[in-house]
Amino acid sequence: MKSSQIFFTITKQVNYGEAVYIVFNFTSWNLQHAIRMECKKIDQWSKEIEITCLQFEYKYVIGQYDNILEGEIVWEKGPNRSSDNLKLLEMNQSKLQFEDVWEKRNLMFFLIDKKQNKRSKKNEEHQILIFGQVKALNSPVKFSNCQLNQKTQLYYVNLQLEPEEITNPIEIQIYMQVQLNKSYIEIISKNVKINFRNLPINICEEILPDSKCYHLK
Repeated sequence: MKSSQIFFTITKQVNYGEAVYIVFNFTSWNLQHAIRMECKKIDQWSKEIEITCLQFEYKYVIGQYDNILEGEIVWEKGPNRSSDNLKLLEMNQSKLQFEDVWEKRNLMFFLIDKKQNKRSKKNEEHQILIFGQVKALNSPVKFSNCQLNQKTQLYYVNLQLEPEEITNPIEIQIYMQVQLNKSYIEIISKNVKINFRNLPINICEEILPDSKCYHLK
């Protein structure tokens, strides 16, 4: 089975003599197989790990630096973290990396734009904004974009949800300004309620249907 080198990072302040560990479901959550992360910056813990599973779950744990089995152990609250975002991460970056924050969870939104005009050398760039009633969206957040290949462009945004925002549906809205040749179309979605999930959310399938469209001169 093909293995992948995955770089995990998490932000968490710990007490002197403690460390952040990562534990996986494929080791049956056994703390004897917990992997201690490295603190290279203040409150920034990271570790590159070789993993052979295509799908896995993981969580972070705080324990004694020298031996996690000695002293108090603190598991982060919330649902298990998942590798379900991995396929999308493989598409947009050469180095697989999960950037986590203690007890917050990532909710990823994306759109894949395939070039329709064969004569054009590149896709027209679109502006996509997401609005919502969560702390990560106190102000609108713009989607990042990257060129996957000559015909395909990926737009994506990754929200860090607070623990209390994971258990209840969140309400979001998408605004898009799409360039087609020399004209622009404005697309405004309805307010949509989304439940937290580990799977990336395709905004074309779940949010943009029935949106209002306006032709901008």
